[in-house]
This record gives sequence, structure tokens and C-alpha cells, in this order.
Amino acid sequence: MVFSMSSRSYFIADVHLEREDSLKRDLLLSFIRMVEQSGGDLFILGDLFDYWANNRGVMEDNRVIFDALARLTRNGSTVGFLIGNRDLLLGRKVLSRYGIEYWGEQKTVAFQGKHLFLTHGHLLYTNDIAFQRYRRTKWPVYRVLDAVLPGCIENALAKRFMLKSKQVIESQESWRLQFSEDAIKDAFAQGCELIICGHSHQAMVREYDGNKYFIVLPCWTSLKGGYLAMEQGNFQVKDFPEDEG
Repeated sequence: MVFSMSSRSYFIADVHLEREDSLKRDLLLSFIRMVEQSGGDLFILGDLFDYWANNRGVMEDNRVIFDALARLTRNGSTVGFLIGNRDLLLGRKVLSRYGIEYWGEQKTVAFQGKHLFLTHGHLLYTNDIAFQRYRRTKWPVYRVLDAVLPGCIENALAKRFMLKSKQVIESQESWRLQFSEDAIKDAFAQGCELIICGHSHQAMVREYDGNKYFIVLPCWTSLKGGYLAMEQGNFQVKDFPEDEG
């Protein structure tokens, strides 16, 4: 899929917004204002929220974020959203209200002269067999329950799901909790030049074959957020706010 994008694009992942963390929320709002002032596009590669459930309470807790993203789209920026393992219940119906494009779990796009494979990153943990099985069998069940349960029960269930998901991940051998080299090479074999994801919470830029790059975005804290800036085909992983000096 080819996009006519602005000259600047920004990529973030693993913000993990929590209801009580006003500092992180304010930091994200400042970042969105920076993107808006630059006239750039924003791509959110999953786990924007620590958990998501489709009810009034969760929507109200995060409305200020959606309003800020809606301003971006009204000003002509593209905002694309890929779901992660924490916000898997967030879908097209909610995002479209704010002009945000829902891109599922992975997306291949071409812009700024590059072919990009975008995903949250959990799909590249192919050796994590227990989690992949959990994703295939339990995620559809949670989506059905999300549509029919009252908000208070739904929120408790979503939190329980996040805890269970974490337990499933932590029960695996450490070597399984890594990006699969075979999955990375398979993505490059499809013709992409950049793979951009999050999920591991550890920033990484790894070069393959001299002109292909596997890029992992850092997670956010209440004081600092990591992002990838891309302009005219060139990219750089940066901190927000940037260190002075």
C-alpha cells in the first residue's frame, strides 16, 4: 500500500497509559503537540494503553488523548494505529470517530522512498509458543465478552486478562522471549527495507544486508518517551523531550 505522507513521520509504541499516571498523559499530549506543530504524521505501534476495554469509563479516561489525535487528523496529518497485546480490544469503530486509521496487527506500507513493515512486535515472537497459542484461542473470546459485558465487569476482566497474559509470557524460557530471526528475515524477504516495532521495551537498531534495518522502539516512562523520526527516507531514534546540552 502506497501513501502520500508528509515530509516528517513519527513512530511510537509501548506508552502504556494508565489511569493514575497523569505525568505520562501530559508527556504524551506534549509529544502530540510537537507532531502537530511539525505538520507530521503519527504512527502508533501498539500498547498505547496499559489495557483497553470498550466502555464509557475507559473512553472518558482517555478522551483527552483521542481529542488531541483528532486535532492532528483535522489538520491533515495521518494517524495510523496498530494494536498491541495490551490494547487488542481497540478497533476500527472507536478509532474512526477521531479520524484515526485502524491497521490491525501488522501493516506493510511504502512512503518516503522506503517499504516498511509495521507491527507491535508480538507477532515476531514466534518462539513464544504458549503466548501465540493464547493469542489464537483466547483473544477471540475476550472480544466477544467485551461486546456484551457491563463496563465494571469488563474492566475487571480486561485487567485479569492482562495479568494472565503477563503470566503466560513470564512462564516461558528466556530464549523464547526474543524476536525470531526467522520471522525478521521472512519479513525482509517480502520486500520491505525497514521493520519497525515495539513490544520488547528495549530500543534497538540492527542492520541486515547493508541496507535493511530492524528497528525496535523504546517504551515510555512518566518522564521520557522514545520515538522514531523519519524524514525524506532518513530515520533516527530519539527521546522526548530531548536532553538539553
